[in-house]
Amino acid sequence: MNKSIKKELEDLFIEWHNRMKATDSTSHFTRDGLMYNSIPNEQNEDAWFSSPKRVLFLLKDQNQKGGEKWDEDIREWLVNTVNDTTEQKLSKKEANRNLDPRFIRNIAYLLWGLSKADNDNPWWYDEVTKHIDEVKDFFNTQPFAIVECKKQPGGGKLVPKELKRHLHDFGDLLKREIEILSPTMIVCASHYIYGFILDVYPQDGLISIEGHKEVHYHKPSGTLIFCSYHPSDRKSNSDIYEGVMDHYRAFLKYQSANK
Repeated sequence: MNKSIKKELEDLFIEWHNRMKATDSTSHFTRDGLMYNSIPNEQNEDAWFSSPKRVLFLLKDQNQKGGEKWDEDIREWLVNTVNDTTEQKLSKKEANRNLDPRFIRNIAYLLWGLSKADNDNPWWYDEVTKHIDEVKDFFNTQPFAIVECKKQPGGGKLVPKELKRHLHDFGDLLKREIEILSPTMIVCASHYIYGFILDVYPQDGLISIEGHKEVHYHKPSGTLIFCSYHPSDRKSNSDIYEGVMDHYRAFLKYQSANK
């Protein structure tokens, strides 16, 4: 029997954390991957692999403001656990489920758009906002993944040099994490991450779409790769959403024309 995603990632994270500690004994570690929700984990994994639209948001690092850093499992952002011993933690997770934080809401809107849009219904931003209750329910029950490129938590801003260093030093492990998750859509939250991911896939299988340099399609694996604003970018919510969806709609038209 194949290992579950959770078990495979736990094995990978042990190796990853040990390698980090070899150069920094104080390194804290962020766990991530397929987000937990109200559906039992085994069923959630089955739903993930049975879906043709497996959306992975590839972010920079976990923002932990202040001097003290701690280990965190961001897969638990939407669910209460036995470790949630304070009202503050419970309130934060309730806010996440309700899409109150702007960062979370932008992810939820993109998850909805990428999952629902087709050539008959492009799901413009203003239309998505009118279906907020449906978006909330979808976000809290459908499988999706969030992965941080830099597993060591940071502050409010990650300088490109540090991001590049982690991609260089631990890029092989990040590649393995993506292979375990096997997404069909990867939303890269910076140009540096986008460039790294494009190099992961064999170049002879990558297809570009004229006029849309921030999306590539790896035809052999059926994987779409997007370059996106970060969900916490100062751009407007509509700019963050349409910055991905404009390229996705172009891909849908390309796909229809090349059947």
